[in-house]
Amino acid sequence: MFKHCVIGLAGTSLTAQESIWLKEKTPQGVILFARNVASAEQVQALLAEVRHIAGQHIWAAIDEEGGRVHRMPWSPFHQRMQADDFGMLYNKTPEKALKMVFEDALRAGNALKALGFTHNCAPVLDIFYPQAHPIIGNRAYASDTASIAALGKACMLGLQQAGIEAIGKHFPGHGRADADSHVAMPVVDADLATILDEAASFAELFQAGLKHVMTAHVRYPKADAEVATFSPFWLQDILKDKLGFQGQVWSDDLCMKGCGMDVPTAALAAKDAGCDVLLVCEPEGVAALMAGGT
Repeated sequence: MFKHCVIGLAGTSLTAQESIWLKEKTPQGVILFARNVASAEQVQALLAEVRHIAGQHIWAAIDEEGGRVHRMPWSPFHQRMQADDFGMLYNKTPEKALKMVFEDALRAGNALKALGFTHNCAPVLDIFYPQAHPIIGNRAYASDTASIAALGKACMLGLQQAGIEAIGKHFPGHGRADADSHVAMPVVDADLATILDEAASFAELFQAGLKHVMTAHVRYPKADAEVATFSPFWLQDILKDKLGFQGQVWSDDLCMKGCGMDVPTAALAAKDAGCDVLLVCEPEGVAALMAGGT
């Protein structure tokens, strides 16, 4: 189980316990948040320490979408445009918008690579839906899948050119959700045909070379009873069989309340449903998973 996990760390340097886990129960990777960040030199040192213990192969991920979701308060991360600003520009001058998104992602990707990162949890491929909970909101490029796919592809290609793997999120779509899955279990009250139509941007990026996709901790009761992260219907029948995705499926953070279960149970359920990478971001959740011994 541990080899499938990408785990959060407690602070700006490794604890003694984290060092033991990295050596004895080596995970797939680590993910950093603002609590892990003090300076560029410190981030480089932290990731170097992780690799010294766990091996050079270990992944290092972060959420650097740009706009309101960023973890490092220095250039080029803290002053990047919000996704919906790119979307509005795309409506007026699409070629300029695509060039700007690509160059923005390339700059961020080069900076991430220099710090020691391998993966970025972007682009957001959810639709903007004004009646929904604002947790996605202006993190979405647009309210139509053609614009989202074009801009998302530009972001993906910029990151990839820098040597950073993009992780598209949140499949099959968080834009219509009625709650923030960090604190509650959201529901999307739309039928299967609507959900699939609005997931078209994911399918287009798969064709363009997206290798990583993150699930949504969202229920779509008109299509399936399970939260998507724990749903063989969504992850096997739709994502892999219907849409032909052959890359790595990441769970969203299994510490989030939208899971509706404890972390060790959620990890087993997500893996059984079809998740290849199990994201466990909070130190308490990591400790619970490690204590489980599976």
